[in-house]
Amino acid sequence: MDKNEIIEYLKKLDSSVYIHSSNLLKKFSDWNSLTAKQKDSLPNIADEYIKYLNGNFELKGYSDEIITNRTKLLNSYFNYHDKIYKNIFTSQGKFRSTILEEFMFILFNDLLLELKSKIKNADEKLKLGSKKAYTNLFFFGSNFYNFIESPQIGIHQKDQDFAIYRPISISIGNSKSINTNLPIVSIENKTYIDKTMLEGSIATAEKIKSGNPYSLFFVVTERYAVDLSIDPVYSKIDQIYVLRKDNKKETTNPIFPDVLIDLIKEVNNHLRRNWSDVSAKLSNTGKIL
Repeated sequence: MDKNEIIEYLKKLDSSVYIHSSNLLKKFSDWNSLTAKQKDSLPNIADEYIKYLNGNFELKGYSDEIITNRTKLLNSYFNYHDKIYKNIFTSQGKFRSTILEEFMFILFNDLLLELKSKIKNADEKLKLGSKKAYTNLFFFGSNFYNFIESPQIGIHQKDQDFAIYRPISISIGNSKSINTNLPIVSIENKTYIDKTMLEGSIATAEKIKSGNPYSLFFVVTERYAVDLSIDPVYSKIDQIYVLRKDNKKETTNPIFPDVLIDLIKEVNNHLRRNWSDVSAKLSNTGKIL
């Protein structure tokens, strides 16, 4: 495909979920500010991306076999980028990082389409993608008398690389309605995670779960660069998935499909099981939690 054909293809994609595509399209729109090397490289990268994306479009479902095939496509695109064009664009442009963030949508989309078929007005109630997620609500007033007469509400939100969420509108008393997104599953994506990043993820997990204790919070990272003597088991993070199964910043290890298969099974089980049934827990096990 030539440059113009590539641009037209990318424009047809939903930029709110195909965020790597959106990143590519933005770089084409900033063509005059690119270096000569970037101009030579961008059409080749975009052409390879379109092959990768079309390969995923041909796959339907979320079986182990499908996830394995999606992983092969992901590895192929990562390898193409890393071997030939790794240092073409800076990390500040979030070019490479959006590959994995967008893949989360590709990975979960068919599962959510299946679940939506059982929900009335599902497109309004259940969404997925990169989004600000609700963490907590607070009350305020401009002064004491205003607070007594007409207390207002505000909310705190936290950017999530990927989330399965329920949009909701909140209003109390005379306060204005506020739109936000209740996270059901929140995922932070990392190229690698070090001790400082881990501490940030732990703090985010605390905030997300304070707003919805029934939500899941995962970190999905290519590599794990935290000292192995540090055990994050005490945190509110439900799981840290290390796709390349190592603790190095640089490796030739591929992304392993069994890690992604486990991830989607955990999410699938969470979306289908009962979240709260104290009576059943009490009668079956005598344990409440």
